[in-house]
Amino acid sequence: MLTMIAMKKKEAGVTLIELMIVLVIAAILVAGIYSLFITQSRSYSVQDQVAGVQQDARVALNIMARDIRMAGLAAGRGSGTGFTDGTLSSILVNGFYYAVNPVNGANAPDTLTVVLGAEALGRVLSVTGTMIQVTDDGINPKDVDYYFTDAKKNYIAFDQQPGRLYQVNTVSDTDITITNFPSGVTTTVGGKAFGVQAITYSVGADGILKRDTHTSASSNQPLAGDGINTFVEDLQFAYQVAGDTGWYHDPLTDFPAGKTRADIRMVRINISVRTAVQDAVVQDAASTSAKFNQPALEDHTAGLSGPDGFRRRVYTTEVNVRNL
Repeated sequence: MLTMIAMKKKEAGVTLIELMIVLVIAAILVAGIYSLFITQSRSYSVQDQVAGVQQDARVALNIMARDIRMAGLAAGRGSGTGFTDGTLSSILVNGFYYAVNPVNGANAPDTLTVVLGAEALGRVLSVTGTMIQVTDDGINPKDVDYYFTDAKKNYIAFDQQPGRLYQVNTVSDTDITITNFPSGVTTTVGGKAFGVQAITYSVGADGILKRDTHTSASSNQPLAGDGINTFVEDLQFAYQVAGDTGWYHDPLTDFPAGKTRADIRMVRINISVRTAVQDAVVQDAASTSAKFNQPALEDHTAGLSGPDGFRRRVYTTEVNVRNL
């Protein structure tokens, strides 16, 4: 008699070794995905910061170039005694003598102040004695009155009298009474009237480039950099004077003999900006991978920052001062 032997079927499943292999492969995949995510995140963060820095610098450069290009508009180039008014004497615009007023920072950011007819007020409708009437010329007449409400906004010039700058005495709507205005002079009728301002560009220790119109206590406003996301690291200027192709940095020390700030004809603007956060891979000067340095600009060649992990951008442009 044959005996039937029952065979137990092997149950399906994985061994411990197979499970460990699967876990190792999964861990490798997760690590790879995480590493890719971190790399892409860092790259995006750097690109985002650099894009913001570049945009800030370009906007600031355009505004500075516009103001510098128009320096001396209607007001004239100025002199060692100031600007000429109706009595051929000289007056200062918020303490400034020239249309272009450089201050060389040596191994620190430079400062530059330009004087120009920055605000178009309208056209001269009539002249009665020392009082002129300005048309609204498409703007609200109250804007003319409002413009001169601050004591520091009290300078006016006309395109029909280039190189003459006058001090405003009183304003009522569009009627402006001018100090030392030649009584009865009608050559300004039909011409444009400009509110004259002194505009200063400077960089503070907080990394903010400011534009100050000297018109009120709150007129020194940020133009580029915020000290949080973007830092303006340096601002440097160089100048060409009439009859010379060289570039100079300080009218008090290196301008050619006989040349003054009134002879400036071209300005080179250099602005250096950096990110607020160091590159995650390049953290500090102690790191062997630290490779970023603040660039030397014009005569600012010492006391530069770096090596560090801050990414920097430098922008340069040359501007013809067309009204001088």
